[in-house]
Amino acid sequence: MFQERWIVDFMVYVYAISLAFSFADLLRPSKRLEQLSILFLSGVWVLQTIMLVVQRLALIPISASIDALSIYSWVLISFTLVMHFVYRMSILFFIANSLSFIMLAIHLFFVRSSSPVMEKLLLSELVFLHVTLAMMANAFFSLASIGAGLYLVNNYLLKQKKWNDLLRRLPSLDRLQGMSAWLLVLGTSLLLTAMTLGAIYAYQTIGAQFWEDAKVWSSLWVLALYAFILWKWARRQWHGRKLAWWTLLSLFAVLSNYIITRSGFSFHHWI
Repeated sequence: MFQERWIVDFMVYVYAISLAFSFADLLRPSKRLEQLSILFLSGVWVLQTIMLVVQRLALIPISASIDALSIYSWVLISFTLVMHFVYRMSILFFIANSLSFIMLAIHLFFVRSSSPVMEKLLLSELVFLHVTLAMMANAFFSLASIGAGLYLVNNYLLKQKKWNDLLRRLPSLDRLQGMSAWLLVLGTSLLLTAMTLGAIYAYQTIGAQFWEDAKVWSSLWVLALYAFILWKWARRQWHGRKLAWWTLLSLFAVLSNYIITRSGFSFHHWI
């Protein structure tokens, strides 16, 4: 009965990738990033269209609220794609894209069925998506910190004029900084996506009490910290060693967030 749910997971991942490229294009405008974001969002639109058509042809009974959210998300994506080709406003594209993702996530994972089997399936699937996206974000943050550390090592060796094998094997400073910054962009966008799905899960399981979870506040702190770093980078106020140090030291916020998850101060023991 639920074998078709794999397409839902796939669509969420594709949407998350589209948001990541859209966020990157917003920070540092790039024709390639713009095209990739549109490509993945178009894939989401195609999948949603197929699901709506199949749903209608199969005459699957659905409530008005589910139908409204599904159509609203589809229409919003459609107009977002059309308006972007007409006006090409990156900020409008990103905001509309984010809003549509939230509506789609609520439509797909907000439990409206009284069936315990359906409720358990949706919530377990939601947890899986939330955790995998959050772990992917942490992995990107870790890789960005490694890149920042190598930047500092490379910079030190160049200043000291130590022409050894390590220096010859390291990429250039520009390449290391660019790689680290774009990894931060991917990590931040995926963390925002994971937190959106996590909020939907928490609201359905423990209600407004999820705001009492220290993990929620620490995750918001991590998101705000990396968003601040990217804002400084996008405005070209931070670069070089300063950007590398902030990227490297911010990894401690990620580690602290993980420690809170495993402690008794968090409700996240269900993970």
